[in-house]
Amino acid sequence: MTEHQVSARPAANRIGVEIGGTFTDLVWAGPDGRLHTGKTPSTPQAIHEAVLRVISDAGMPLASVSQVTHGSTVATNALLTRRGARTGLVTTAGFRDVIILGRADRDHDIYDMRYRRPLPPIRRSMIREVHERIGPDGQVLVPLDLDAAWKEVAQLLDQGIEGIAICLLHAYRNPDHERALAEMIRSRAPHVTVSASHEVSPEFREYERSMTSVVNAFVGPVVERYIARLEAGLREGGYGGVLQIMQSNGGSMPASSAGANAVRMLLSGPAAGVRAAIWFARRNDITDVITLDMGGTSTDVAIAPGLNPSIVPELKVDGLPVRTPSVDMATIGAGGGSIAFIDKGGFLTVGPESAGADPGPACYGRGGERPTVTDAQVVAGLLRPERFLGGRMKLLPERATAALGALSLPGGVEVTADAVLRLVNSNMADAVRLVSTRRGIDPRDFTIVAYGGGGPLHAAMVAEELGVRQVLVPWSPGLASAFGLLIADTVIDVAQSGLHRLADETLNGARIEQLNQRAAEAASLNGLEPGSYRVAIGMDMRYLGQAFELTIWTDGAPAAAAELRALFETEHRGRYGYARPKLDVEVVGYRIRVVREAEGHVTTPLPEGEALKPAILDATIGGARVSAQFIARAMLQPGTRLDGPAIIEEATSTTVIPPGWQLECLPTGDLLLRDTR
Repeated sequence: MTEHQVSARPAANRIGVEIGGTFTDLVWAGPDGRLHTGKTPSTPQAIHEAVLRVISDAGMPLASVSQVTHGSTVATNALLTRRGARTGLVTTAGFRDVIILGRADRDHDIYDMRYRRPLPPIRRSMIREVHERIGPDGQVLVPLDLDAAWKEVAQLLDQGIEGIAICLLHAYRNPDHERALAEMIRSRAPHVTVSASHEVSPEFREYERSMTSVVNAFVGPVVERYIARLEAGLREGGYGGVLQIMQSNGGSMPASSAGANAVRMLLSGPAAGVRAAIWFARRNDITDVITLDMGGTSTDVAIAPGLNPSIVPELKVDGLPVRTPSVDMATIGAGGGSIAFIDKGGFLTVGPESAGADPGPACYGRGGERPTVTDAQVVAGLLRPERFLGGRMKLLPERATAALGALSLPGGVEVTADAVLRLVNSNMADAVRLVSTRRGIDPRDFTIVAYGGGGPLHAAMVAEELGVRQVLVPWSPGLASAFGLLIADTVIDVAQSGLHRLADETLNGARIEQLNQRAAEAASLNGLEPGSYRVAIGMDMRYLGQAFELTIWTDGAPAAAAELRALFETEHRGRYGYARPKLDVEVVGYRIRVVREAEGHVTTPLPEGEALKPAILDATIGGARVSAQFIARAMLQPGTRLDGPAIIEEATSTTVIPPGWQLECLPTGDLLLRDTR
């Protein structure tokens, strides 16, 4: 076997395992860096069981594993379904309704008459006030009465809470009251998970800070229980290392920190996929990419000019603001399990509701009867039922046909299937526009990196709609997120508020020394040895009078105000298309990022050339019925070129090459699709 090798550092067996809505994926590297894979259906009722099963099925003894990095949707699902822990909130007297009132803005169409404000995950009856007050300058105006505060907490305990959030006014400037209250609760009620805002989100803006603390307390106990069960299973199997958990910012953290920082897991799987896409693009000398990750339930899209994805300080889940660093991406309900239906206006609609892993699409034969995108792929002839999942799972085309037929659209099931697929392609193209053209970026200058089980199947057709002329399909695309876990760096983010005008003292030696000390403290808490990591310093900056800010990152060296202003205005011009040189600039806070690079090298195998004989079959691609070659990816040696229409089959995904497109197998074994028209 010929292989492409990257790096040369030795490492023991390492595992990346990611739970998706339909499948749980595994990628593991041996001491020589050689990669192996595994895939099993997810187990929604007992999520950790699929993780343990896919590792067991791989046949690798856990006693020989030095690292397990895991990505999961457990925190996201707990919040979306409102099945988190019973949670209470303790806040400053007079601020009980902050998370209920929220802000006056709305993310949806202002003309939507059915708009409903997103509700917090706790009821008003679970919010208690304590008499204390700290001013915006950090001065104590009203001392905290711990005895009176405990009476309020005791009422929450009597209601059976499992998690408690603490968010006191201006605690980001002076956390003394929060710290005292948290210590009291932890000592008197150790069974309760405490989420204090100065630990979770020490930033100004009461609504966002309060909501982040509440969400963290709401999902924290769920995450802790899940991690405990998973760690117990791993230990029982012989694993002796530290379980690493993927964060939304594209880096991992020790599992011991996951419960206290549960909000950092909300985009864990998608962030790992972006990390992998950048790795594959870099090794093929591609510098500007748009990532397209289509899984079983959704499609995630991100943009990385110069292979640098944007990291934003806040994300929204179900309309709720959560202040935690995350890869900036757009997510839509367009996955293989997304359900097609006729809406009240009589129009065909796809998603966001999904059939998930259980019962799954109708063609799975597990009880699902409603038509899904996967069913449309089968009826369109893009998926061969006997070759799905490498032949390990046979699909039932007659059930897919029956499900799509129930939509009763004119033209028959093949026309219906094509309509479903074209609608999904259009939805994905719109998601790409959200992260590109909406920000003044021309997507035609980028290469789409397609992965996930369905990404390579749709990518070229999405690219056509956008005018993009190149698509990269990496090694084992259906396992890209698991691969991203395997190569993820350890990343620790720390925030610190501090509102002031931009000046030469903003990032001088004294400030850098103080921020580096905070970085060292955070690194030590997460088990990182001095000298094993690097530190980056960011500043949240805005023009005086603006309501929100941009984060400007530096390498941690002293910088004059003029240098920082130039960096800010370059970013502002790139994001909004203009700058205002005559306006004053202010800094509202600092960010510290601690990064320890992943160890070990990885070796992705090239095709061995032993595969099934190609077949010529009819398929519907982009509205036209064509004769397409069906070829196993294992047959594509580096240098191979192939004109569409063609369909490339492999165990984890299917790649569609439409008419007018050409495929080239690159020296790395990755596939590059080009529009040749």
